[in-house]
Amino acid sequence: MKRFVALTLLLASCGSAVASDAVVVAVMDPLAAPLSCPCVEGYAQRDYAVLGDSLSRAIDRPVVVGFGETLSDAIEDANAERAHLVIGKDSVVRSDLAKLRVEAMPVAQLTGKDGETTQNGLLVVASADAAQGVEDLAGYDVYYGPAECDEKHAAARALLASSGVEIGESLVSPACSDGASELLERQKTAGATPAAAVISSYAAPLLEGCGTIAKGDLRVVGETAPVPFITAFVTEHADEAIVVPLVEALYGAVAEPETLAALETLRGFTPPGPDYQGGQMVPAEVTPNAKGEQTPTENEAAASSRASPADNAAWPGFRGPTRDGVVAWLPAELPATPRFVWRQRMSRSGLGGIAVAEGRVVIGDRDFSNRLDVWRCFDAVTGEELWKHRYPAVGQLDYDNAPRATPLIDGGRVYLLGAFGDVACVRLDDGKRVWRRPLRREYGDRGKLVWGACCSPLLVGDTLIVCPAADDALWIGLDASTGRERWVAGGDGHAFASPVVARLGDTPQLIGYDRTTLGGWNPTTGERLWSLTPRLDGDFNVPTPAIVGDRLFVVTENNGARLYEPNGAGLATPPVATHEGLLPDTSSPTVLGDRVYCVWNALYCLRGGDLSEAWIGEDDSLPETGAVLAGRTAGGAGRLLVVGRGGELLLVDADADAFRIVSRLNLFSVDPAEAEDLLCTPAIVGSRLYLRTDDELVCVELI
Repeated sequence: MKRFVALTLLLASCGSAVASDAVVVAVMDPLAAPLSCPCVEGYAQRDYAVLGDSLSRAIDRPVVVGFGETLSDAIEDANAERAHLVIGKDSVVRSDLAKLRVEAMPVAQLTGKDGETTQNGLLVVASADAAQGVEDLAGYDVYYGPAECDEKHAAARALLASSGVEIGESLVSPACSDGASELLERQKTAGATPAAAVISSYAAPLLEGCGTIAKGDLRVVGETAPVPFITAFVTEHADEAIVVPLVEALYGAVAEPETLAALETLRGFTPPGPDYQGGQMVPAEVTPNAKGEQTPTENEAAASSRASPADNAAWPGFRGPTRDGVVAWLPAELPATPRFVWRQRMSRSGLGGIAVAEGRVVIGDRDFSNRLDVWRCFDAVTGEELWKHRYPAVGQLDYDNAPRATPLIDGGRVYLLGAFGDVACVRLDDGKRVWRRPLRREYGDRGKLVWGACCSPLLVGDTLIVCPAADDALWIGLDASTGRERWVAGGDGHAFASPVVARLGDTPQLIGYDRTTLGGWNPTTGERLWSLTPRLDGDFNVPTPAIVGDRLFVVTENNGARLYEPNGAGLATPPVATHEGLLPDTSSPTVLGDRVYCVWNALYCLRGGDLSEAWIGEDDSLPETGAVLAGRTAGGAGRLLVVGRGGELLLVDADADAFRIVSRLNLFSVDPAEAEDLLCTPAIVGSRLYLRTDDELVCVELI
């Protein structure tokens, strides 16, 4: 092991222990300079002292950085007793945290020079070996990495198991260099059992660069599924006051070119992506990258009893990270008075939601002539306007002409859908166009638009799914990188509910509406899987469907609330439960645990098993239509945050057997009885609420 050098930044004294107010960062990144070697120019020399400097300036506290291949070594190197922030290889950090019985939560992933946050295991053999692929390794001995190294152990075993190969002996090598050297030695020994080894993709350049093996000695015959690489974890030792500023500082480092260069990263630290699930990446072909696939597992994760503001890492699109209005954390109480962080004037009122990710806030607006869509981007921390993206969008709709759809932020890009069916992809950093298509004009604009294109865009893997309100296309699947068509699905005219991706039975599918029916579509091909016509016609089909356990919950203004059992890839009819009293025009339901919540002139709480009423709450502030966000406090108590009339916030006890308002906050000092409903779904990131009023976008602190 290398001799580690503690990097102590801005210490209050030169004593042997760190300052009492210092934030200790334990670095276990194998590409950090003290943990690697300078064999490959410009690679594996990450300078975390620069990050420490950046964090210290941002949070106005001393920062101490220690390095180690284990968490204990890194803490010792920092001359500290505990770490507040741990940065390292995801699976190894998790293993060490478990050994030390330290609770921690992942808050960010570090992108590499390629912009990716993942790595792979590479299955290699000697270059002269006869094997050409994984299927040729029958009978081979295989050198895996340690159990805590996902890419070299669990993912590699899964790769071999999926190929049906029966291998010889399973061996464990402590490092990539050991496994590679062992199999090369075997190659030289006559009669030895042939061998393969699993090495980390990040380590491959170093094996040759450092001279451990000669160039060309190894050949790759297989590659595992991607797993998370470098993740930042905030530990239980970080006091609550520092968690949010620390996480924001990590994200904010993306704006510092010197920090990006020092960390050998393209996009810096980003919130854990939608495929990040507790230490392993879920392959897109198994779990659609839906920016919110609704599953019980995700709802349970969001309801963790150890919730903290830092768990609200991003709000990348419609109704949040899981596209269902569920957040990881809500406060136990609201502040006594409004705490505005910043306020920005909007050009016109609008219905479209807010996306917040990677330190940016994106929202749709119009120009003063009302002939252009204007998408505006603000700094999430300061409210400074960073860019505008404009294009012509001429027409006249009910409820004005501003975009209705919520932007979708993913991988440094933003996907935009205007009310007249214009779809665009722009860069998040500067708003420059990557591609744009006037889809309604391309696929038929013969019919009259009344409310316009309202369905928020959805990503499934690298396919962008949109509803452009066109005559000849209900859903269109586009290549997210180029905007080129991949598939088109027809239907009986467009509706207004944003779709979700969920499993019915064992089938992942796009679930949404056309004008007259509910349906499911294959998100990869656009094939319609099933169709369900409601008992009464005339629904506008605005509320988004939700998943309750393994059942599908829908609600509309004529047919009320219905709960359906899966039947193969479709739904069994009639519904297993109904509630005819809940008849919202536009409010989407929110599910927390075994309860369903929805606003319609009151706050409805229905039991998820049979849709019986747990309670119905009435208050002058409760709107006819509005957003309900659900989550849990740091102590595990269930909370609902309801945006009431005129922007009054109601914090409601989600676990109670009767309607109980925990606290309320009138943001704008208006009389709710005389105020209008706010129709735009807000966003929560960290402990901050981003809310759109008729003429403002505001950022409000919730603690």
